[in-house]
Amino acid sequence: MSIKSDVRDVKNHALGQLATLRDQAQLRLHLLSLDARKRWDELEAALLTLEQRANLEGEKASEALNENVNKLSRSFADFITSQMSASSGLQSSVRALMTTCVRTCTADDSLAHPAQLMWESDCGIVPVVEDSRVVGLITDRDICMATYTQGKPPGAIRVAEVMATPAIACSVDDSVGNALALMAQERVRRLPVTGKDGRLVGLLSLADVARWARSTGMPAVEAALSETLGEVSRRPEPAQSIG
Repeated sequence: MSIKSDVRDVKNHALGQLATLRDQAQLRLHLLSLDARKRWDELEAALLTLEQRANLEGEKASEALNENVNKLSRSFADFITSQMSASSGLQSSVRALMTTCVRTCTADDSLAHPAQLMWESDCGIVPVVEDSRVVGLITDRDICMATYTQGKPPGAIRVAEVMATPAIACSVDDSVGNALALMAQERVRRLPVTGKDGRLVGLLSLADVARWARSTGMPAVEAALSETLGEVSRRPEPAQSIG
């Protein structure tokens, strides 16, 4: 392998690691204070400058560029660590908050089955599973809209026709902060929780987090919860007309 190839590989590896750190920090962006957001903007601008420089230099990338990439990587890592330590409650595991008794249905069921489960369990969402793995989600709103728009009773419509896919889920080992960030990003109020094998083990809702935050008295969690609810409830931007 040539020296130029070695330099290119080192540069690409370093930039890849930096992009991963950037993505981790971005996931938490909605939880950050104004001062932290300012620092985030500075780091992201520095990353953009480095990426542009790397693309211009190509195989001629210098050791100084790689050194700057590594330095910025450490800055991103320090940034993430500082934000984590500032809100220790958000690092609690989803495992401690989730509901473990979850009623499920299959894609081949009619809408009458999840509707019955929602009535019996007083819930508004039912995960759709196949071999205990989540393949979709069905909500009370989905059922209402499907029966109204198709003019059919729930028993005449299959879950597969209505369920939301892919199912956005979190891991049982995820932190509360990451789960809230995912809810805000996807604008959902509930997340199926899966184990390491991908099988459904629970369900986490904003209500679960709210009850837990109230009982533990953690201001950082309550603030993050409020931010998440704001994002979830935000109206989508109107589509831009063309012409």
